[in-house]
Amino acid sequence: MLPPYTKAHFDFAHLSYLTSPRQALQLQGVALGLISLPPGEGYTFTHSHAAQEEVYIVVEGQGVLLLNGELVELAPGDIVRVSPETKRALKAHSEHRLFVICAGAVPAGYPKAPNSRYMIDDGIPDYDDVPPWYAGDEAIAQRNAHLKERMLRAQKKRQLRQREKNSDPIED
Repeated sequence: MLPPYTKAHFDFAHLSYLTSPRQALQLQGVALGLISLPPGEGYTFTHSHAAQEEVYIVVEGQGVLLLNGELVELAPGDIVRVSPETKRALKAHSEHRLFVICAGAVPAGYPKAPNSRYMIDDGIPDYDDVPPWYAGDEAIAQRNAHLKERMLRAQKKRQLRQREKNSDPIED
């Protein structure tokens, strides 16, 4: 049984790119991400979701949110709702870091994987869809290709385990 509340402290000034407070807060129904992008940097690929609606809350800095190919300018105080199927990526403008809180929710039943790092584990990365700010950057293309290869290997392992599980004889 969960306690009546949980509290965790995060040093907002020194966060990594993406910090998930899921485990520290023992989140059961809220997806939450703390996004801290250094000046001029951004996501190297877009992603969408199967079911998760997300809300991006801009706390500090300025940047852009790429939504299905459209660049939406961001400033402190902006809050943007994004539908699950919308491809998205964030980038900080070159002057300041961009700090965004991303909250998401779906109907009950997540996470699908009990050891998932995130509360809502329905992300669909598209490593081939490079945002315009990294278009033509070979290092980013190679990084994304490596991430895609790693994802495909993990998917294959999961499929093999599932096949093995399904083919086990049932004992009486």
